Order: sequence, then C-alpha cells, then structure tokens
Amino acid sequence: MLYRVASFLIGVLFVDYLFHTDQAQALGFEAETMGERLGALAFVGGITLVFFYICYRFFARSFFNGSIFAAGFFASFDVVVVHWIFQLHRITDGPEAIYIEVFLVILGLIMMVFSVFYERREKDVAASLQT
Repeated sequence: MLYRVASFLIGVLFVDYLFHTDQAQALGFEAETMGERLGALAFVGGITLVFFYICYRFFARSFFNGSIFAAGFFASFDVVVVHWIFQLHRITDGPEAIYIEVFLVILGLIMMVFSVFYERREKDVAASLQT
C-alpha cells in the first residue's frame, strides 16, 4: 500500500513539475514557433519516459504501476479541469494546443486503465501462488 501511495504522489509531483514550471526557458531559449513548442513537449515526454523506465527497472512493480496511474490521472484531470473548465492556461500558446490536450486526455485514460489492469493481474498471480 505504501508503494502505491508514494508512487502516486511522486508521479503527480514529477509530471506537475515538468509541465507547469512557470515561464520555463532553457538557457534563454523560448519556444515561439509550433516546431519549437512541439520539440519542447517531445523533450519533456522523453524525460518522462526515462522516469518511467527508472521506476520499472529499480522499484517494485506496484510503484511502477502507481507512477503510470498518477501520470495518467494528472494528464487527464489537469487538462479537463484546469485547461478546459477553468481555462487557466493551455499546454502551448499555439493553435496546436487543443490537439495535444485531447491526445493527453486519451493517453492519460489509457495509462490509468493499463496500470489498474496490470496491478490487478499481479495481485491475482500473487494470490494464486499462495494457494
């Protein structure tokens, strides 16, 4: 249970930090064109994949599943509530924002289903090994 709670909190905080650093700039570079904005998002996505790999490789499977669930939950919830309902900000300032946000909501839902499916599967396997 502790792995699940810890992984959820770490996952949410990590994704929040990556996607919501106010006025984030890299060495004075500010993404102004669509290509630059998409490149910046791809870079953050790559770092996120490295984070998921580290969770998968070095921690218990429950921690990995919790991190995947947390990131999926955050992606979906944040886009729907903060971006669409309250309209506090968008994922980018360009016209591509709506497409990226819809993609993130769908991806987030897939990640949550994936993690719950594998967490339940592992629980069932562990129960069958004990009997």
